[in-house]
Amino acid sequence: MASAPGGRGGLFVRQSTGLVREASALDATIFNAVFSAPVGATLAFGIFWALSAFPKADFVAVTLICAVINIPVLVMMSLLASSMPRTGGDYVWVSRIISPPVALVSNFGAALSAMIGATFWARYFAVLALGPVLTSLGAMLGIQALTDWGTAFQTDKVWTFLGGFSMIALMTVILVAGTKTTFRFQNIFWIIASVGTFVAFVCLAFGSPDQFRQNFDALNTAQGGGTMADVIAKAGVAGIQPELGNMDMTLPAIFVVMTFMMWNWWSVYLSGELKSAMNRSRQMTIMVGALVWDVLFIALGAALLFKVTGFDFVVAANTADSGYAIPGGAFYQVLAALVYNVPALTILIVGSFLFWSLPAMVGNTFMPIRTVFAWSFDRLLPERLSSVSDRTHSPVPAILVVMGIVTAMLAWSIWSTDFNTWLALGVLAGVVCVVIVAVAAMLFPTRRADLYQASPANVKLGGIPVLYIVSPLAILAMVFLTWCVVTYPPLAIGSPDNLWWVPSFIAMIVIVGLVVYFGAKVIRRGQGIDIDLVYKELPPE
Repeated sequence: MASAPGGRGGLFVRQSTGLVREASALDATIFNAVFSAPVGATLAFGIFWALSAFPKADFVAVTLICAVINIPVLVMMSLLASSMPRTGGDYVWVSRIISPPVALVSNFGAALSAMIGATFWARYFAVLALGPVLTSLGAMLGIQALTDWGTAFQTDKVWTFLGGFSMIALMTVILVAGTKTTFRFQNIFWIIASVGTFVAFVCLAFGSPDQFRQNFDALNTAQGGGTMADVIAKAGVAGIQPELGNMDMTLPAIFVVMTFMMWNWWSVYLSGELKSAMNRSRQMTIMVGALVWDVLFIALGAALLFKVTGFDFVVAANTADSGYAIPGGAFYQVLAALVYNVPALTILIVGSFLFWSLPAMVGNTFMPIRTVFAWSFDRLLPERLSSVSDRTHSPVPAILVVMGIVTAMLAWSIWSTDFNTWLALGVLAGVVCVVIVAVAAMLFPTRRADLYQASPANVKLGGIPVLYIVSPLAILAMVFLTWCVVTYPPLAIGSPDNLWWVPSFIAMIVIVGLVVYFGAKVIRRGQGIDIDLVYKELPPE
């Protein structure tokens, strides 16, 4: 596949990646938005997750704060992505600016975070989408079989695995079909899911608290629970209001929202397949556009829910033993559907919720697949893993390897962990990546002046390179997130006795990245190949 080592063709597996720039700016914007914070899915449980642990958190204000925190990260990422628009994202930048071993640590952190995300969304489909949708529809439409099936997906580990694996299998088939097909499915599923979410917004906007109360009371009492007033009273939260100034509520709530919100830069891993990827304005528009979309509609959706149901009811509905008895638990779409409780609207609002998982999985699988591909292309992994289908231009061997790992992680997650821990580990893995990228960005103007001077990243504000401004701010944001995990154990580790998880997990990422690099270096040296020469130039397109 490649000529003998020594010339340009011998450095890389071949002189062209075989990937095609087929993704549009719209594809990439949707890719970022559904990878980072798919509106309907984030609203469905993000609000309740935050308020269950931190009941006085101002979810709307916190979402707006998260938007501000994310801006320096997006500016940094867009400048680097337009300067070195290659498959691999941070792996390419860090290896060319700092060193290859550090790049392996950074990229492994991002890839691990993505695979954790893919596992989360597969499991989410079974437990937090398919299960609640079936049980809720069963209760609201009076069909007991739906309730029974939904309960099985939520409680039976084998059913949970089968539900999650069905999403992994579907995603694998779509990815193998190629980039165009992948984004076609992503966009169609996103449109269907978004329509259902926006119908929920309309119901909440025009519905009244009295309508909601009457419909909720009728359904909840029929399921053996109490009235809306009973639920609030039993939870002991009557009259509770958000307190933005309460830092023990606000700071950890920022972490909860950032768990979803901090990834609007993920399209950097599309740069090798994105049209006009060297256009700085396009990269910035894609990332900021996705952030604005997520923040606007998550904040709006939360405000509309509180308007109709009341803040204290939302807190109460997710409090244990409060008398909320509707099968499937309290989640956004069910509460929105209860405003009018019309079967056709209920099916549209609640049923469309099933379509959020697949588009959210696209970014979580696309990135680690491109990581395996890029590492193989640079000879760190077996060359077979960088093979590309002549028909679909998709890296089939890399796809199969990554989806096999995700399947194994799904099984492990179901039998060994809970959702909160799984999500927090994903955030910590992402923190490792962003911090290393930020250090590389600060070094870019001096260590690689040859690339920087003619690159889109060469932008100054008041005579100071913008990278010198946004990179330290990005690091501060990541330090804050790590501090939150250590300071507020309910976010991830549950007990102060488990604090050792945090440094141990981060150390594991560092060790694996270094082992892959130096192990490959030793093996390739025995084959007469010096892989360090690969990093003297940018990889071919």
